[in-house]
Amino acid sequence: MSIKISIQGLSKQFRTGNMTVKALDTCDLDVREGEFICIVGPSGCGKTTLLRIIAGLESPSAGSVAIRRGESGQPLTSMVFQETSIFPWMTVRANVSYGLKLRGVPQAEIDRAVNHFLGLMGLDRFADAYPYQLSGGMKQRVSVARAFANDAEVLLMDEPFAALDEQTKIVLQEELLRIWGASGKTVIFITHSIDEALVLSDRVIVMSGRPGRLKADLKIDFARPRAVYDLKGDPEYGRLSREIWMMLREEVARK
Repeated sequence: MSIKISIQGLSKQFRTGNMTVKALDTCDLDVREGEFICIVGPSGCGKTTLLRIIAGLESPSAGSVAIRRGESGQPLTSMVFQETSIFPWMTVRANVSYGLKLRGVPQAEIDRAVNHFLGLMGLDRFADAYPYQLSGGMKQRVSVARAFANDAEVLLMDEPFAALDEQTKIVLQEELLRIWGASGKTVIFITHSIDEALVLSDRVIVMSGRPGRLKADLKIDFARPRAVYDLKGDPEYGRLSREIWMMLREEVARK
């Protein structure tokens, strides 16, 4: 697979009052086309900052991020945030179609895409509902449907399932994998959960404590499609889980 995202020598500093805080320090990472990458690390290590720089929402202090653009004219990135980011005054259908309308996509094409992803996410019966009528899990389904419907080349996800109960989280993980498997999108997914990283990813990137550096890059070879609780019975799952935890524990102990 060709390289889709190339991150070279990336560093980021913030000014807070009279202090300068270094969030990221000399990060290098290549992400291949269609790859699903999960990033884990201790709180405050710069994971979200890294994602926001890739999305173009922040500028690096040093280094570069290059995303190889395809030939389709699609937007480069879509981002799904941890907090609910759908518009409360719009219906589910209007939220999912928002990015497509901004791009001036013909209405017939919008309708096809929105109906497709509403169906995939189990939202078709709620198309005319407003966010206040939905559970937290349903709202996150809307966010994911909107990101996929916008048909960006790269999907960036910042702990989108962190606030959900365990059962809802597992259902949405499996839904995400199903949609991703059919779409071939490149995905970078931030999580604090080692289990979530192992279930979802082709590679797990472990970050150090602040300033965030890339501490390890682990290939995850479990066969796809994956079922969460089937994986947990695999001895290799336990070995990888312990390996990642030992690296994270080392970083947390340094604080």
